[in-house]
Amino acid sequence: MFAVVGLVLVGIVGLLNLAILLVVLRRWRELEATGGGGHSHGSPGAEASSTVRMIDRIPNFSARALDGTAVTERTLLGREALIGFFSLTCKACVEAVPLFAGHAERLRAAGGTSLAIVHGDDSAGSELAATLNEVVDIVIAEDSKAELSKLYGTKHYPTYAWYGPNGLVTTAGAGIAALRTELIAP
Repeated sequence: MFAVVGLVLVGIVGLLNLAILLVVLRRWRELEATGGGGHSHGSPGAEASSTVRMIDRIPNFSARALDGTAVTERTLLGREALIGFFSLTCKACVEAVPLFAGHAERLRAAGGTSLAIVHGDDSAGSELAATLNEVVDIVIAEDSKAELSKLYGTKHYPTYAWYGPNGLVTTAGAGIAALRTELIAP
């Protein structure tokens, strides 16, 4: 009788430990996806996935790049395009720049283009925008209204969206972990 009660108690404790482990692993993945607590507009525990869906197209937009050139969705069509969204209040965004730059460099060599959108007041004169301007084809600074970020459905930073020549998104993600993946074929 005591053996049966002991086995039942061991089973219950084992199930409780498994449940706790699953909760911890889930939270760990959420933190990793956001770059360890990077800036987001959602609640602190919100899942960090881009709202860009696989069927989405590059939205219609018109903006000025840091160098003063006009940029529209037509600037990006006809070739592969990588678009990154960065925020001045996001520590993970600064850490993501070298990863994004590596993807942008490989894309440029394959005939594509890269665009970085830097969000935040005074983003045009920021160190983040200047750093991105050295490694990305086009950099657009946006104020706290985040009109381009909202248009693309960006809620977390850093976020990227990869578009094919037809303007359809092929992959999208948020956080440093998403940028660590191989986005283009070698």
